Amino acid sequence: MRYELVNGVHTNMDIWQQEKKLLQAEKLHLLSIGSAPNFAGTMKQEGIKHSVNLYDYITKRTIYNPDDYLFFNRAPVPDGTNILMNADGYLALEYDGAPIGQMKLYPNTNRAVKEIDYFNPDGSNDMIEEYATDGRQYTQLLYDEGKPQEFDFLNLQGQPVIRYYYYEDVLNYITIEDPETQDVLEHYDNLNEFICQQVAKLLTVQDQVTVCYMGMEMMALRYAKSHNILRLSEDPIDEQGEVRGNLLGILNNDIQYIQEVQMTQAAYNALALRNIPLDKAKVVAELDND
Repeated sequence: MRYELVNGVHTNMDIWQQEKKLLQAEKLHLLSIGSAPNFAGTMKQEGIKHSVNLYDYITKRTIYNPDDYLFFNRAPVPDGTNILMNADGYLALEYDGAPIGQMKLYPNTNRAVKEIDYFNPDGSNDMIEEYATDGRQYTQLLYDEGKPQEFDFLNLQGQPVIRYYYYEDVLNYITIEDPETQDVLEHYDNLNEFICQQVAKLLTVQDQVTVCYMGMEMMALRYAKSHNILRLSEDPIDEQGEVRGNLLGILNNDIQYIQEVQMTQAAYNALALRNIPLDKAKVVAELDND
């Protein structure tokens, strides 16, 4: 399989238009590694036919009904809760005349629920429920005195599969559970290790993966056995006039899990003038920006 790996899909940013153009030009499958309740809906909206989200893959959220959603008056709020439309588009939740939370809606929908926030009496967060674009609950986020304590990523049956645990506002433990028995199958001390290990499990030695940036997208391939390509989308020279550190590490082969760097002729020439090793470099034409 040939993939383009991205962190998240932000359709209102130029970055996504570049990524989408690359997907279409090279007929790649999209692999997104960031959690996203609206991933499947966004893929349908953008016309991307072949895609996978890492969190959906782990929680086995493989079925998506594009014609369904959670209409605001069907939201599972406590019996007796009044739902009031605010001028800012949010829906206020009141119980016995007192505010208990708010409901957020997906934009450009017929009042489809995106998120339900429940508040403590002082207005701080108590619990947040996120919903996918097909109306099924995606996460449950638990707080203690307004501070994050535990974030649960659910399967289609509403059972936790991935759990984030926080200590003093810092994510410091992640588990993957058997949703039926709640036995811990895997655990990680930080998000980077979780993503890197799970990406390595998803990809095979027969796969080819392209990334466009040298941040988390590239780091996620640290343990992957796939053939990994950086398509250089940044100037190879940084603001201080130096070759970018990760790029230099790849070209010097200190970063061995990236086997190829695709770049423009101008980038190649700029690096050649500095006598940078270019065994991994491959000159490619720029995608049309129209």
